[in-house]
Amino acid sequence: MSKKIIGIIILSLVIYNIIPILNDIFPETVTYTFLLDLWFINSLYSLIAAIVFCKKYGFKIWISIIIALLFLPTMFIFYNKTAYIYMIVYFIFALIGTFIGSILNKYKKK
Repeated sequence: MSKKIIGIIILSLVIYNIIPILNDIFPETVTYTFLLDLWFINSLYSLIAAIVFCKKYGFKIWISIIIALLFLPTMFIFYNKTAYIYMIVYFIFALIGTFIGSILNKYKKK
């Protein structure tokens, strides 16, 4: 399971940082991808990553915390302190995914 946790950490950092990095490289895309990234892509990733992880390993609340906290470096590097709210949103989506994944895990065992 520790390899999966490392995989979640690396994937989270890549997902959270890839669009801001691309926006720095191609500044003309900022208006199209800035809110798409914060509102949809990261939220969807938080939900799906928690579902996949908890479907395999059962209910783990700390995966929701890890997924949300991994947005902190991105927030400090590319955004400002007003992006704290997104960390809370990602935690909520990951928590929902944790519940869905744990339910799927229970049905898988039956």
